[in-house]
Amino acid sequence: MTTHPLHKKSLFDIAFLTLIFVACSPNLQSKNELQPTALMKHETKWLVEALEKAHYSKVSIKNLDRDGFIDHYLQKLDNQKLYFINSEVEGFKKSYEPTLVTYFEQGNLFPGFEIYNSYKTNSLKRIKWAIEFLTEYPKLDSNRTYAPDRTELDWASSVEELDETWKNLITFEFLNETLAKLDANETLDDISDSNLTAAKQESQKVLLKRYSRWQKNLEEFEAGDVQELYLTALTQMFDPHTTFMNLKEKEKFDQQMNNEFVGIGARLSDEDGYCTIKGLLPGGPAEASRELETNDIILKVAQSDGDFVDVVDMKLPKIVELIKGPKDTVVRLEIRPVNNPSTSKVVSIIRDKIKLTENLASGKIHKVQNGKKIKRIGVVELPSFYGSSGNGPKATDDVEEIISKFKNSGIEGIILDLRRNGGGYLSEAVNLAGLFISRGPVVQVKNTDGSIRKKFDFNPKLAWNGPLAILVSRFSASASEIVAGALKNHSRAIIIGDPTTHGKGTVQSLIQMNLPFNFNHANIKKSAAKITIQKYYLPSGSSTQIYGVESDIVMPTINTFRPIGESDLDYALKSDTIPPVNSRRPQNEFVYDTHNLKKLKEFSQKRQNTYEEFDYLKDSVEWFKQKQKEKVMSLNLSERLIKRKSDELKNDELNDIYESFSEKSFPEQEIVLNIVQQQKEKSLIARGESLEGDVDNNESFQKPENLDIRLTESLRIVWDWIDIRDGMNLSKKPNPTEI
Repeated sequence: MTTHPLHKKSLFDIAFLTLIFVACSPNLQSKNELQPTALMKHETKWLVEALEKAHYSKVSIKNLDRDGFIDHYLQKLDNQKLYFINSEVEGFKKSYEPTLVTYFEQGNLFPGFEIYNSYKTNSLKRIKWAIEFLTEYPKLDSNRTYAPDRTELDWASSVEELDETWKNLITFEFLNETLAKLDANETLDDISDSNLTAAKQESQKVLLKRYSRWQKNLEEFEAGDVQELYLTALTQMFDPHTTFMNLKEKEKFDQQMNNEFVGIGARLSDEDGYCTIKGLLPGGPAEASRELETNDIILKVAQSDGDFVDVVDMKLPKIVELIKGPKDTVVRLEIRPVNNPSTSKVVSIIRDKIKLTENLASGKIHKVQNGKKIKRIGVVELPSFYGSSGNGPKATDDVEEIISKFKNSGIEGIILDLRRNGGGYLSEAVNLAGLFISRGPVVQVKNTDGSIRKKFDFNPKLAWNGPLAILVSRFSASASEIVAGALKNHSRAIIIGDPTTHGKGTVQSLIQMNLPFNFNHANIKKSAAKITIQKYYLPSGSSTQIYGVESDIVMPTINTFRPIGESDLDYALKSDTIPPVNSRRPQNEFVYDTHNLKKLKEFSQKRQNTYEEFDYLKDSVEWFKQKQKEKVMSLNLSERLIKRKSDELKNDELNDIYESFSEKSFPEQEIVLNIVQQQKEKSLIARGESLEGDVDNNESFQKPENLDIRLTESLRIVWDWIDIRDGMNLSKKPNPTEI
């Protein structure tokens, strides 16, 4: 199994990065400090043993970088360095570094909980301080500045220094809210005193409301959340993709990998303490009930004929736990309808298995025109290499179904779009690569003992034997890199997009925790660990770790200048190489040669040097780089109004240029998976609507509203390739143009 490269964000990570703080009651001391449970002791001991035995690096816990670990845990708690001062950090290290390894070996989470409880106390005190500071409006005419990103700064040396940081922080947040409520075209001289006062009053209310929500989040944070945060800080010292999963995190992971769950089929969000329905999943029980609407508010939840539980101001994850349950059981919801908010009603829904069809593979056929000649090119967008141990959806099966429908529509080339694909099951990557080769090696896997296994595609069946391009980005990772790298090694596909992919060349296995006898009951769900157990290599023997898969044809991108690659992650494993796998391609299979690839590069580069949309991309990259250099922000309202106007003019200019490209898109027709069409029909029936006129029309090509510049250029490249295949002399032909 391979997984998404980016760190999953905990509640704390998200809250700190967006600086969502909140007010508290006069009593700052938490009634009950959080403490680890007996079960957590067993889970921790198991995790340490699993890391030492199963992790690829075979590193003993005794070799743990204790100083680095405490820094890493504090980074998860206080990412912006707003709650601890340097002496407290040094105190933690002095107290816990000498015995940290012993604590882990004993399964003792005492240091993690003590540091968290200190963090919580500091946070509540700091929130009270912030509220007192906000009794008066912060001054917006000073020459002060604030650095919104404090992750690389040192800890404050004193409480007084931290006070000054918080004064600037609150002023920064207050100024941002005030700016949002003032006319974007006005300068300070244009704004009336009454309008400015009204904006300040509203900004103050917004901040105080945020503070009260943050205090509530702190009080509701549970011992299991602290455990997950602390133990994941430990696992990520081994490598960034090894994580501990408590019960809630494991359930989320299973849902993501399998694209299905048991529930009512509704998207929920927390809006000012109210659980609000933001959407109904097609064909789900909630939609089928015909009693729920988007923006209805859930007030209470009951199981079958049990008592109702008030969920107003309850944490959203807890509400989700109440609503989810075993298949074919009843959940009752007391609803405040959006169309009649003065009343409430009770809705009974039978839980069922929900297929997340929106996360499945999707296909489109594009009509790409050169002069008077049109060629049809299919695009498969694959969001992940999902799979299932049962009869659930599998990425390979869905892509094969789409390709079959492509061929029935007479396409001449295919683009596999993996730009947003962060990985998935290793087996699906091998099987999917096999759709495009009759046989041959796909990936080599190196185990912790140094042994190497070669994974081949032995299925002679070819789903597609024509021109194939793979569109990638810096976000394409893991299983995406296996497929792109293997098909590039086989000269079977050309790679287009960002200079390189993400660079994740490791394989993780989900290991379920073993519980001691007194906890190991059949009805008890178990935590798990996702542990890096292998590294993978391409058939050529090269590793994608750190360096990724290089594109054959590159386009301008801001991703080059963003910290989103494997090389940007702490404790990433090193890259290396192993011997290649010797193999030969059957002569009847479609491959490209270096001469043809050189032609395709030349044609694309000529367009990139002359087409105006690439000038736009280059300008956007330069604008992004310029904004990146702005590390501090003024806390002067007049200066910020001028800066905002200048930024908006530049953004408007770029947006106007981009919108002018809308006619450059090639017409497209959606290709729908059978399972998606079935859910769509089920949804129509549930709503009492007719199926008439809802059947896909093979000639229903429409232009998209916005131009996808990179996809459009990829379509042109594949058009060129088809032309080469057909034996045309492209040097005397015009380049593909847009309709």
